[in-house]
Order: sequence, then structure tokens, then C-alpha cells
Amino acid sequence: MKKNNAPLFQGFVLGKGVVKEQVYHALREHILAGRLPTGTKMPSTRALSEMMAISRNSVIAGYDRLLDEGYIFTRKGSGTYVAHNIPDRSISNSYPMIASGEVVAPDEQVNGQNNPVRDLWSNEYEGRGMNRLFAVGVGCTDLFPHALWGKLLQRVWRQSRHQLGAHTHPCGYFPLRKAVCRYIKTTRGVNCNEDQIIIVNGIQQALNITARALLSTGHEVWLDEPGYKGARGAFMSVGAIVRPVPVDSEGMNVRYGIDHFPDAKLAYVVPSDQYPLSGTLSLSRRFELLEWAKSNQAWIFEDDYNSEFRYADRSLQALQGLDDNQRVIYAGTFSKMMYPEFRLGFLVVPPGLQEQIMVTKYFTDLGTSYLEQAMMASFIE
Repeated sequence: MKKNNAPLFQGFVLGKGVVKEQVYHALREHILAGRLPTGTKMPSTRALSEMMAISRNSVIAGYDRLLDEGYIFTRKGSGTYVAHNIPDRSISNSYPMIASGEVVAPDEQVNGQNNPVRDLWSNEYEGRGMNRLFAVGVGCTDLFPHALWGKLLQRVWRQSRHQLGAHTHPCGYFPLRKAVCRYIKTTRGVNCNEDQIIIVNGIQQALNITARALLSTGHEVWLDEPGYKGARGAFMSVGAIVRPVPVDSEGMNVRYGIDHFPDAKLAYVVPSDQYPLSGTLSLSRRFELLEWAKSNQAWIFEDDYNSEFRYADRSLQALQGLDDNQRVIYAGTFSKMMYPEFRLGFLVVPPGLQEQIMVTKYFTDLGTSYLEQAMMASFIE
């Protein structure tokens, strides 16, 4: 090492049992503090290891990391030098710190069509109490079978070594799709096979995937009024125009929708338990809605979020089970019967839409978590 560089390394102290991280951090600190100015020639790894009485391998490892991160550079035939543009300073200059309490003005490039969605969020959720005694969509969690669920979790975890190293299919874990198919055919009268089942993270994701797959800016969508604001937000987020259709004692007034918005691309309905009025769509209106969808090549999104909860009688047959023309997209969820944070649901997709919905799901999140799917499959069985 040149004698004129030796003073620069005074105070460069390392403890006993030096490891490569200590060399890296000590040199980096000297560079950032200015004790090793930009352009300074660094000693060779052999010279520095001898001067510090440490392993040369530790010095080499420290130099390599500094080189990778841009603190030093090498000049062929000349040596190693402190970089002129220190990474920390470049980052600091490019991205100034925001003072506490300072509000950054929204960029003009923000998607303007999302402004109504932000307004919807503000009106619906801000300031709403989240820990109320009677909360919408929350069942009797005190009656949840915690002991059984724990046993299933242990069993699935023991058997998951292979699956944890791979991605599940975008449509979901096949044993769960089979179990769901059997379950909804038996309890809801849904007409489907396992290939039509796509596992999703609850009804809200089902809505968003459907909106992205089928709707574009300017498309009209029927939505019952009053109705579910989560559906309104999903459709508005892709630029669709939400058309309110009134609800009465027979559910959504389908005739009103046909007369006022005949060219709608999609109708969102909750035939079994309309939210928030809890009405049921009459049989005559169900057939009227199916005929409209067939004649206009429109789609129906059937939200069956709450069908398991009935005080008497069995659940009503799903609208999808009456559809002979493959125009109904059926959505169900386990979040109501299990617990709210169990974000797992499913779509039953007409064969002609299966690939489009699957691709949209894939590019949304690659796939739903394997562990929850495997546990739910075991729980159903």
C-alpha cells in the first residue's frame, strides 16, 4: 500500500474473529463518512489483510460486496478506487425524504376513472366501526370447530412437503374443486363439472376477475338498488357504467332493467338472499332474466354468498341450475360459514369463458394459497 494512503486507514479497527461482513461495513462507513474520499485508491486485499492482521478471504469478500453495490470500482492494470457516485447519495438525491405530515399531491397521470371508486370507498368505509356486536357477514365464530380445524391443519401440513415446492394450478387445488363440485350440485342444484370450478379469494376477487375478463369502458351493468357496493366498485374500476335496477318483494325488477337498459353486457344478481333487503328472486323473474341474457348474448353474475344460512327448508336452487344456455357465472364463498378472514371462494364458469377467466385469475395473483385449499378440501370430506 502506498505510504500516502496509510493515514486514510487509521482508526480502521476490526474486532477479533473478523468476518467478511465487518470488513464490508467498516469500509462502507469510512466511504460514507468521507474518510475515504471519492477517487481514493484502495490498498490491495493482501496489503489490507496484512495491515489489519486479518484473513485475506475476509477482505476479498468485503471488497466483492462493495464492488457489487457500487461503492468501489476497479481499473484494469491500475487498482481499486472509491467510486465517484456513491449509491446512497444517488438514491438520496433522486428520492428526497418526505417531511412528517407532508401530503404529496396526486400525480396528474393517475387513472381518472378510479376517482368514483375512491369516492365510493370514502362514503362506505371511512369512519365505520369495525368491532361492532352485530357485524354484517360474520357468523357464530364461537361455534367454529376449532379442535377439528387444528387437527386438519396438522395433517395437511405433514403431507404438504411436495406441494409447498410448487405452484398450484391457476384454477385451484383439484381435490378442492372436486369437493366443491359435489357439494354445490347436491345442496344448490348447480349444473357443472370439476373443470368449470375456479378457486378464488372470496366473492370480491370473483367480481374483480369477472369485471376484468368481460367488461370494458362504457359497458353497462345491471346492479340491484339498493345493492352491494363491493360489486359496484369492481365494475366501476374497469370503467363500466353501473345501471341501478330497483328491488321489490320479488327481488330485482327484471322488466325494469330490460325496458331501460336492454343492451347491458352483464347483470349482477343475488337471487337467493338479496343484499341488503334479503328478498328472493321469483321463479318467473328468473326465467325472464335468463331469456334476456340468451337473446342479448349478455352474462349473469349470480352471487350466492349466503345460501347456507336459512332458518327453515333447504336452500333454494341456484339460478345457474335453470340455465340451459351457459350464460350464468355462479360465485360462492366459504368466508361466511367459516370466518371472515378465511378468504376462499369459487366460481362456476360456463365452458366458453373458462380460459379467459383462468388467464385473468393467473395474472391477478398466480393462484390461491395451497394450504387453505387443502385444509378446506379435507374439511368438506
